[in-house]
Amino acid sequence: MPAKKGNTPEKIKSAARAVFLAHGFRETSMQMIASEVGISAPGLYKHFESKEEIFSALVDPLITEIKGILHMAENEKDTLFAEGKSEEVWDKEKTHQQMLDCIYAHFDDMKLLLFCAEGTAYENIIDRAADYETKVMLRTLPRLREQGMAIPEIDAETISTMMRQQYRSYAELIRKDYTKERAEQYQKEIDTFFTAGWRALLGF
Repeated sequence: MPAKKGNTPEKIKSAARAVFLAHGFRETSMQMIASEVGISAPGLYKHFESKEEIFSALVDPLITEIKGILHMAENEKDTLFAEGKSEEVWDKEKTHQQMLDCIYAHFDDMKLLLFCAEGTAYENIIDRAADYETKVMLRTLPRLREQGMAIPEIDAETISTMMRQQYRSYAELIRKDYTKERAEQYQKEIDTFFTAGWRALLGF
């Protein structure tokens, strides 16, 4: 097949994104990506060794940005707890706005990560993110008790189950292709629901 002029890794990634979104990672082949770009499969391999490498090139920058937001939020919560401002940890507006800005700047790659990653190292990323948040909470609660907060003992499995459900709820705004405006309202509604539950469970 004749090669299109000006083929670059960016053009390959753009073509691969469309194929992955349409077929999912598992059902996508390098030949399919090459055909979408308009080059031969050997030509594609000059730029990327595998479809795994292409998929990673698409989603890794997004993951790095999300991790930065989450780590910043975690550090801010630790500071608030240390300063005795536990009430303020429930104000998530800043973090959630940053997250939505990130998601909607990379919406298709977020969809790849959440719903097209079966067969990759990123499979079940929603549950893995929830499990990370669970570990953070299980690490934080004993410290808060040491500070004198009357937080009841809570089973780790209960926390994990609730956290996974919360993260899956967030993912629905991407699955349903909400506009950013609708997503902002949806997230506020989800937060209202889950925050009330967490506060009742944790006692603060």
